[in-house]
This record gives sequence, structure tokens and C-alpha cells, in this order.
Amino acid sequence: MIKVYFIGTGGGAPSRRGLPAYLVKKDGFSMLMDCGEGTQITMIKNSINIMRVNLIAITHLHADHVLGLPSLIQTMGMYDRKEKLYLMGPESLKEFLKVSFEHTYFRPGFPIEFVSTYEDKKVRVRPFKTCHVVPSQGFLVEEIDSINLDVERLKREGITDWRVMRELKGGREVKVGERTLKSEDYLVVKRGVRLAYTGDTRPCDSVINSAKGVDLLLHDSTFEDGIDASEYGHSTSSEAALVAREAEARRLALIHISSRYKKTDEMLKQARKIFPMSFVPEDLSFLNLRV
Repeated sequence: MIKVYFIGTGGGAPSRRGLPAYLVKKDGFSMLMDCGEGTQITMIKNSINIMRVNLIAITHLHADHVLGLPSLIQTMGMYDRKEKLYLMGPESLKEFLKVSFEHTYFRPGFPIEFVSTYEDKKVRVRPFKTCHVVPSQGFLVEEIDSINLDVERLKREGITDWRVMRELKGGREVKVGERTLKSEDYLVVKRGVRLAYTGDTRPCDSVINSAKGVDLLLHDSTFEDGIDASEYGHSTSSEAALVAREAEARRLALIHISSRYKKTDEMLKQARKIFPMSFVPEDLSFLNLRV
């Protein structure tokens, strides 16, 4: 299971919705996608531990997606963080932080490593190209597939010895009486959860291809239909829904909602005409994702 927290679901100018920030948690792993102004304040006020964030992934360097990052890192330093922090984002991110730290007289007291991809025993994170007015990328987050023993089959075959099960799960053949049990016959692969986050984007093939079959697509839906979103490098609700349908996603979260909208009923209605499994998350809501 992966848990997704919608920290800030707005975009552009501040509104009742916070600026872009999405937290992904899997057991002890915690990843923040984008870090708009005020992100750490929202997290701290709502008892979301900033010190447990392992990876921060930034889609692009527009102010509403990144201005909360220098202050968040500085707070981590003031809280005496020692663990390494991984950062992922456009090439200019490193220079942006270097200049920010120099002009605010800050030097991190913990290691920071810039990475192009990330993988541990629980999750894999990869960037993909998006189509915005500045260099930008989205992120595909994948829960590592798990390999489990088909215990029910073993029981049906009268095999209950835990030592035999241990050997089979370890990938080894086991002799049981006159039979030789092969591990591959009793191992079942369970697919992990997959989600894609676009940040700011127009509908484009690279997003559709990268988001193929994801369990959750968080897609730019800055405007309702009737506005030429292409002028700003954004998407409308219907355009986001078309991407989700083409990608065969399971669910669509309409995000980066413009501050001009006090209500999102019409936006949601437009999206659901095309992709019924659409929803508009509210700030501080969360979703448990299971296969």
C-alpha cells in the first residue's frame, strides 16, 4: 500500500488551496513532490513530520512549485537532521539552492545528494518529460513488486512444513519424499502500486506513455473548459480526463486548481463525462492506494 497526502492542491497564486505539494509514503519511505511556498508550515501544523522525508522531487522551477524548498531544508538543519536527503529535479535546481543558501547564509549540516532516479527495497522513482512553458518533468512512483509464497497451494498438496516453505521462498528446490519442488512453481508475484504526477503540463504523448496503467494519475487541471490553457502550458479538466482515459489509469486526481475557482463542481462534471473515476482532492485529504 502507498499513502498519498494532498498537502497543497492549488497553483499559481495562493488561494484557500495551498500551493503544490504532495507527500507519498510507503512504510518508512516518505517522498515530497514539489514544495510550494508554505508547504512546511502546513505540514508542521498538521503533525506531518518533515524530518522523515527521504526524497524531494521538484517538477520545475516556477515559484509556486519550489519557493518552499530552501526554507524547508533550512528547518531540517535547525532540527539537527543527520540523515541524507535526496533531491530530484531539473538541472537548474542545484544552482537555485546554492544561490538561495549563499544569500541566506545557510550551510546544510547534513548530506544532500542530487539524483536522476531513486530506488530502494520499497519504491522506485523515475522522471518523465512533461510539456510546459519551461523545462519540466513529472514523476512515476512505483511500489516494488512483492514475491509471496502460494501457501494455499502448498496446503492443498499437503505441505505444511515451515522449513520447506522457507526454502521455496528463498528460491531453492526442495526434496519432499519422491518429489522435487521447484520454487518458481510456488511463488506468486504481486504487482506494486503505481502513480504518476505531472506537475504543470499540456496533454502530451510522453505523459500518456509514462502513465500507462497507473493506479493514480495526478494531472494538471488548472482551468475549466472554455479557456485556452495552451497559452500558459497548462491543461483543462477535460484535457486531463482525456489523458487519463488514453493512459488507461484507474483514477484521476485533478490538481493545480487555479485561484480563480472557488468551487470545482463544474470542473469535476466536465472531467467525469470523459473519465468517470475523476475527483478533485481537497488540501490535507489523503488516499490509500492498493492494487
